[in-house]
Amino acid sequence: MFDVEEFARIAPDWSRRLHYHKELGSTNDEALRLCSSNPAEPLAVLTDFQTSGRGRRGAAWMSEPGGGLLFSVVIKPRYEKKYWSRLALASGLAISSVLREQYGLLAEVKWPNDVLIEARKCCGILVETQGDYAVIGVGLNVTGSPQGDESVSLSELTPRLGSRETLLAELLTALTNEVNDCADQFEQQVGRLRELCFLEGKQITFKANGKIFTGLAEGISDEGELMVNIDGQSISFLQAEEVRAV
Repeated sequence: MFDVEEFARIAPDWSRRLHYHKELGSTNDEALRLCSSNPAEPLAVLTDFQTSGRGRRGAAWMSEPGGGLLFSVVIKPRYEKKYWSRLALASGLAISSVLREQYGLLAEVKWPNDVLIEARKCCGILVETQGDYAVIGVGLNVTGSPQGDESVSLSELTPRLGSRETLLAELLTALTNEVNDCADQFEQQVGRLRELCFLEGKQITFKANGKIFTGLAEGISDEGELMVNIDGQSISFLQAEEVRAV
């Protein structure tokens, strides 16, 4: 069970903004509900267990009770909505950076919304919006990885892992800093993302605009799009589903 008192000691500013529940249907659903009351932000919703967790396009997100960090961050971006498509990448960059810098884990960003270590998924990100608010949902495997051989938990990879309370404080700080910068500092963020891009140089398949494509991933464009070489032509995609290396 998450220790709220310990978290308050570690991150006093965030402790006043944390909505903790032992169990929820979905932290994103609860965060979206809070948005309707025009809350002060940033704030975070955290649970030990989700009964209806979900990923992009409604895919189920499964996690063992207490085995991960399941949280959603509510922000009210101070920049135009045309930049909101960058939020998932900025969040992935924040999470990967914490895992690398604090725990020595070689985390990579799998465009557009996953974090991988050793080619296995440790974290998924889901961004949803309501009015002037954006909700960034994060599911991070800390001590459990229930999604089979393609997933991994942090505890499987490092003995340096500290408490969930410390890890959450580190992630919230990094995440809010990166998403606040993804309008003015996105060029610099893209440079860092390119160094962490899991897909670059790999043959991939994905679905976009209702069609299935296969091509060579060339990397991330200046605008955060996925660049893919398809039949000798470089094409950029802002949105895609079911992206995987083959």
